[in-house]
Amino acid sequence: MKSVLMIVQNFYPEIGSAGNRMKNVYLNLKRSGYEVTVITLKPSYPHQSLYQDAHFWDEVDIEEKDIIRIQPDKVKRYTSNMWRRLLHYLEAMWLFIYTIIRLEKKYDYVFVTTPPIFPIFAALIAKKKMKAKLITDVRDLWPESLQGVGVFTNKWILKMAFFLERKIYQHSNQIIINSPGFRDYILSKGVKSDDIQFIPNSLTADELNLKKSLPPISENRIKVVYTGNIGLAQDIKKLIAVAEKLKEHKQIEFTIIGYGYRMSEVQDEISSKGLTNIRVIKAMNRRVTLNEVSSSHIAYVSLVEKDVFDKVLPGKIIDYMCVGKPIVGDVSGRARQVISEAQCGMVANSRKVDEISQHILTMAYEKALREELGENGHRYAEQNFLWSKNIQGLINVMEASS
Repeated sequence: MKSVLMIVQNFYPEIGSAGNRMKNVYLNLKRSGYEVTVITLKPSYPHQSLYQDAHFWDEVDIEEKDIIRIQPDKVKRYTSNMWRRLLHYLEAMWLFIYTIIRLEKKYDYVFVTTPPIFPIFAALIAKKKMKAKLITDVRDLWPESLQGVGVFTNKWILKMAFFLERKIYQHSNQIIINSPGFRDYILSKGVKSDDIQFIPNSLTADELNLKKSLPPISENRIKVVYTGNIGLAQDIKKLIAVAEKLKEHKQIEFTIIGYGYRMSEVQDEISSKGLTNIRVIKAMNRRVTLNEVSSSHIAYVSLVEKDVFDKVLPGKIIDYMCVGKPIVGDVSGRARQVISEAQCGMVANSRKVDEISQHILTMAYEKALREELGENGHRYAEQNFLWSKNIQGLINVMEASS
């Protein structure tokens, strides 16, 4: 039996696309006959106390004997302070390295995912120590995306991060990307095209079947929902402006199910504007979140207007398709392309509040249009975003490098 060591900062039961992607990689490799060990941090995103709730630990197929969870001592939770977050990343890197050095077992493959970039150094050590094949999963072009939002400009830190990025590309036997938009960037770093494999974020069969069991939803209130990270890459303040513009349409209400860097900032802005048609509720586990989206009529997605984000497909778009919800998008690039290909939503060409608001009004008053777009999205997801099918791309990569 071939064995895989996964080095991942975010893992079940952590919420968000990163933890969900790594959970499904683990589960599908196990089901395909691989022995898998995961080194990860104890769940702390967005904060540790969230995971004291037993509802987050709901995946019966995760075997905790396979998981090595490590705990940073200096910074025990994510923080909006960038220097403390950097300290968290560096401490995590050291703990990954220390854990790998102490491992007695050898593995055939080392699988590492980025961002953040720092666990990569641990993966390089693991590859050399175990004489293993190294597979790198690139979920975002980090640190390039840090520059895109202007959050971190320290040239020495960025220089170190770009150095690590080059090293991992050079030493990886195969590179996995979750967006085809990353390919040209990685090719520009000297990686051969044959060494890059596209595996999108995907859905389980059970998740795709949720739509079949959905009860009818009332038309008395038209619910617009946004789920996921409220951070630097998401322009959630624009959604607040949309809610303010549509506040006279009493039957339309907005819900943000979120977490992240700008959570309190968004809550404060809603409060300061005295808006009663938009609410923010705390993060929930994946199943509950999908059910909440299921009970809504329209789903919203946004990214800030920066070139680096044109390469990204937010995982929430796939989740919205999963339960057959029409999408209103404030996006461009890859995200816009997928919504267009799937014919599952309306994207604002101007990316202005007025146009976004008009799209929401159009959908709110045209039930048949909502249903058509939702059905289109669900069909597209069934055809393109099924884990049991897409995991074969990773298995092919592993077998090719053996």
